[in-house]
Amino acid sequence: MNRFNQICIIDDDLIFVLLFKKIVSKIGYQNKIIHFVNGHEAFEGLKKINNEKEDLPDLIFLDINMPIVDGWQFLDLVKEHTFKSKLTIYMVSSTISSAEIQKAKSNEFIEGFLPKPIENQDLIGIMN
Repeated sequence: MNRFNQICIIDDDLIFVLLFKKIVSKIGYQNKIIHFVNGHEAFEGLKKINNEKEDLPDLIFLDINMPIVDGWQFLDLVKEHTFKSKLTIYMVSSTISSAEIQKAKSNEFIEGFLPKPIENQDLIGIMN
């Protein structure tokens, strides 16, 4: 389970982030979790990590709807950067829009789509 050194959550919903951290801890993940509250903060943080030659997160869980820079805008920023090929991104959202879900599933930079609330089994499947 601990084959991932670092997980990143990009989400402005602090209750979701707290629950997410509890779930990953419960399923046995004990390594580092970093959190950004919007896509701008995340992009700048990931650029800094990359520029300082530190390890980028093994997994990123990205929300769609956030202030300042949303999930789609974050992906637009990432696809212009050299570290894009090093990222494994899962989109998480409470959206019920079938168009947004399909957009996420067909995006080349997104590994998968997870509806909120995330279930233990979803994370176990990804992390195993």
